[in-house]
Amino acid sequence: VVVIGYGSSTKKEITGAVSIVKAEEVAKLNPNRLEQALQGQSAGVQISSQSGSPGGGYNIRIRGISTNGDNNPLILVDGVRYADLSALDPYSIESINILKDASASIYGVQAANGVVLITTKKGTKSDKPVIDFHAYVGTQSSARRIPVLNATEYAILSNEAHANGGQTPPFNVISDLGEGTDWQDEVFQTGMGTDQSLSLQGGTEKYNLRGSMGYTSQTGTILTSRFERATYSIGGSTKLFNDNLKIDLNANIA
Repeated sequence: VVVIGYGSSTKKEITGAVSIVKAEEVAKLNPNRLEQALQGQSAGVQISSQSGSPGGGYNIRIRGISTNGDNNPLILVDGVRYADLSALDPYSIESINILKDASASIYGVQAANGVVLITTKKGTKSDKPVIDFHAYVGTQSSARRIPVLNATEYAILSNEAHANGGQTPPFNVISDLGEGTDWQDEVFQTGMGTDQSLSLQGGTEKYNLRGSMGYTSQTGTILTSRFERATYSIGGSTKLFNDNLKIDLNANIA
């Protein structure tokens, strides 16, 4: 089933340009931010990082740049507009639907750059409560560093350059310089990332409920860089008056 602006349709019947990313695909990537789960998952959608810092924001562009102003798509989470996806736990996402053409027009001019519809997980009918726990640990390091001379090598070349220019060599005693300090070693580190998520869900024919909490911590490859996030969410629905009225509740704290 594909969720669109004015309802839902089966995938084989949809005629608009719609892309779907499912919860299983998000979980495989172990992303710190939800935007990372969209990278390379949908044709015509470009995800670019705004900075290299842990937890840094991302730019989402659907079919390129369309205006001279704001090119961000409209992002709706369970029907509520979101400006910053860093507050969402990726493991609480059920599906992501990306509307890339006129099917987004139901949302008006604010959807001129496309729409990202995010649906969070809800409780399901179950005879017993279902507990789910997810944990992930990983490391990251700089893929390449700038090759530099050590102190002795630099002194030798500097003396040669000054001598070739008819100047006095600046280093008189080279043997005492040794290796010196590679300041890249002092600045870079091996980053560590951890993620834990715990959820409890259940329900009956009349109601369903799901609660979850998650914690994410990541240290970057630069000594002072760090990102931490704690999320708590509860969501559910109940039917009243012979199923003629349905009440939904969603609450998220980050």
